[in-house]
Order: sequence, then C-alpha cells, then structure tokens
Amino acid sequence: MLFLYLKKDIKMKKSCLSLLILLLITLSVQSQKLESYQLIESYSPSDIADLIGLNVPYGVDLYKVRYNTADARGSEHVASGLLCIPQVGGGTILPMACYQHGTVAGREDVPSKLAGGFTLALVFSSFGYAVCAPDYVGLGDSPGIHPYVHAETEASAGVDMIYALQEIDNQDDNILLNDQLFITGYSQGGHAAMAAHRSFELEHADDFTVTGSAPMSGPYSLSEAMRDFTLGDDEYFTVAYLGWSTLSFIEAESDLFPDVELADFFKPAYIADVEAFRDETIDLWELNRRMIAELQVTEGKVIPKKVFLDSVVDDLFNNPDNALAKALKRNDTYDWAPKAPTKLFYCMGDDQVTYKNALIAAAKMEENGSTSVEAVRKDTDSNLLDHGGCVLPATLDAIIWFNSLRGNLMISTSVNDIDDTGNVSVTFTDNILTIDYAIGDHQGLEMNIINLSGISALNHMVSTGRSTHDLSQLTKGIYIVTLKGFNNELRSYKIAIH
Repeated sequence: MLFLYLKKDIKMKKSCLSLLILLLITLSVQSQKLESYQLIESYSPSDIADLIGLNVPYGVDLYKVRYNTADARGSEHVASGLLCIPQVGGGTILPMACYQHGTVAGREDVPSKLAGGFTLALVFSSFGYAVCAPDYVGLGDSPGIHPYVHAETEASAGVDMIYALQEIDNQDDNILLNDQLFITGYSQGGHAAMAAHRSFELEHADDFTVTGSAPMSGPYSLSEAMRDFTLGDDEYFTVAYLGWSTLSFIEAESDLFPDVELADFFKPAYIADVEAFRDETIDLWELNRRMIAELQVTEGKVIPKKVFLDSVVDDLFNNPDNALAKALKRNDTYDWAPKAPTKLFYCMGDDQVTYKNALIAAAKMEENGSTSVEAVRKDTDSNLLDHGGCVLPATLDAIIWFNSLRGNLMISTSVNDIDDTGNVSVTFTDNILTIDYAIGDHQGLEMNIINLSGISALNHMVSTGRSTHDLSQLTKGIYIVTLKGFNNELRSYKIAIH
C-alpha cells in the first residue's frame, strides 16, 4: 500500500510538473510579440530634407515589423508597423518613441507601406529616436475591419509594438535602447497616442515609464466635443469619418450592437457606399466624395447628420441609454490622470477635430489630480490654422519639447577620458572598462557601478597602475560608473552594456 501511495504521489507530482512546464511555455509564447522584421528602405539626411524641407541631424533606416496584438474581440493575431532607426552609428543608446498615425485611406495607406503618415515617424526618428509606428488592427497586414477610433486596439497596437521593439533590441546588437519612452500622434493618432499613454501608465507601469507624451489635434472627446462638432447644423466636409466610426462600433462594441444593420443607422442613399468602403472596394476619400455629393444634391449643403436616420440622431442626443452614445463614451480617452509630462497640441482653426477636445481633456485631467498636463495652442487669432496646417508647427514643437526632456540620452558604448592632470585615464569599449591610475601617493580609487534604479552592480577599489574590468557579465543596459579618490572628488561616466 505504501509503495502504491508513493508511486501515485510521484505520478501526481510529475503531472503537476508537466502542467507547470506547459503553463510556463504558454506564458512565454504569449509574452513574445515579435514575428519578424526586415529592412525596407533607408533615407539619408539630405533625402529627408528634400522630403520635408527641413534639415535633420540623422538619416533613418526603415524596417517593416510583423508582431502579435489583440483584435477588438480579444483574439491574438498578426499586426504590422514601421520601425524607424536613426543612423547614429553603432553603440549609441536610443530613446523609444511610439508614433500613432492619423486617419488613412484604407488598408494599404499605412506606415509599413511607406504611406499613411510614415513621414512624421521618419521626422521624429531623424532627431534620434527609435520610433514604432503601428499600422493598427485591421490595417496593413492585420486582417479584418479596422476598428476606427477604438481606444483599446489603438492602445494595444502601440504597446505591443514597443514590446516587439524590445525583442528586436535583445536580438540585434546594432539597436540599443534605454528605458525612456515618448508617445505622440496626430489626428486619429492623437486619440491613439492618448489611449496608448493611458495603457502604458495604468496597465504596463511595471515594464515602462513614459518620459513625455504629446498627443496632437486628437478627438479625445468623442462623446461630447466631436459629437457636437460633426452632428450640428454647420457644414463639415469629412463626412466619411461618420461612416467608418459607425462600422467600427458595430464591429468592436458588439455587446452594444448585437443585431444591427447599416439600415438601422443610415438613410438608404448612403448604405451602398458605406458597404463598398467596408468591403474595401472603395477607399475612405472616395466614400467621402460620394457622401458629400449626395448631401449636396439632397440637402443643398454638407450637413453630416443628414446621412443618418433622423431617429438615430435624435436618440443619440436625448437618450442616455442610447447604444451609440455608450460606444462613443467608452472610447473617450481623457478621463484619467497622467503622471508623465503631457502636452496636448491644438489649433483653434482646426476644421476636422475641434480644439475643444484638447481643452476638455486638459481640464478633466487636472480635475482628476494630474499636475503634468498642458494644452498648447499652435496658431493665433490672426493666423488660424486648419487641420492640415497645424501638423508641422505641432510636430516641430513636440520634437523640441521631447529633446528637452530626454537630456543626454544617446550615450555611447565607448568612453575615452583623461583627467586634467593626465594622471588618470578611463576608456570603455566593447564592455571592457580600463582605468589607468598613475598617482603614486594615493592608496587607490573607489569604483562603483550603479544601474539606473540606483542599485550598485559592482563596487571595489582600483589600485595604482592599469586595471581592466570585463563588464559583460552585467545585465544589458545603462550604468553610471563613479570613481572617487581625486582628493575626494567624485567623477562619473555613463556607459552602456550591450
């Protein structure tokens, strides 16, 4: 009996061990985001200057990345995006940036295809940032319908691509990253940038700390500012946004719309065109052209709310239990309190995304307790800028501001320093730290190597003469080397172990 009990116990332990191993393998697979990446194009500084009319510090290498993220139903599937790496030379540590693109024409009009706003990602990278520009769920290589202005998938597409970038960093010795993370995006990308920032701080704080966030001209307040702006009595000329948003919420918020058809929302004259866009036989701007033409014929002017059934608009504004109102509210992105410095760039003359989005968001975030948010206007009363005109001044201001936050980020993996007397020299290359110490009347130097969390990784005395220290056993990352002993003077160097 005892033998049988022990045998049974061993079998149970083996079974539990197998389950544990299977669980660990499953978790490991789930944690892996990267599928593949490949170089697709390179731009020199002069190429970029010709493209944007602005001199930039660095050329940029462009990679197409395929990675895993969740769709609107929570199922993991492949997504794609563009990775921009500045040509700064080997051994230079780069800050990370997540750039979220604005509204695009359709599946092929995305950053990984060198379209759909890739230029702004290129510009940010040319100033020394490793930039991830996700295509979003349902665009590029990602199958299915793109859930337009759906905060959850906009956020996860950005967050998971940053995780994929870290995997690339671990695989590629030519790409070295520090722990700083910047977030930005324009238009829909502003909405997506805000969603990603919220996700990084509230759901991924153990892995990332946001250094700075610059959402630009985004529709953060879908349920108030954008509803009133697009469904009022004034003309509004990007009507197709309403078609894509409706398709998005039917797809992404299925619990609110269990059994609905386009005929439950749109007047008959618009249904075939919205279906053609959904089926990818026309792009967004062709849909926009057709909807505008129909409104001009039937209404005499472009009043977007007229594409909807009158009952739909009336219920949206007057019934708090309206499903569309709930969907819009779910996808507002401003009701939280950012910790990282955050600037919301906007223009008063914006004809597509009302400036009130930035003001509403900043006020609510301050009410929630944030002390790091500022709404920043980029036009003047005498020079109002529309949605397209606001792009360049907002982007340049965001870059300048990011540069001020990042400090001396691009830290070389090689150091060559000789003190003023010529008696002490420090070199660091290929993870080897060499110290020449020729002052004979001192006992030695105290060397301390500290990681960015303030924890000492290595501490000991350095004797007179030459000493060589192989630091490759330290975990990859940025460290501060301090040397104390120059008449109690403390010297420090930033190094990167790779």
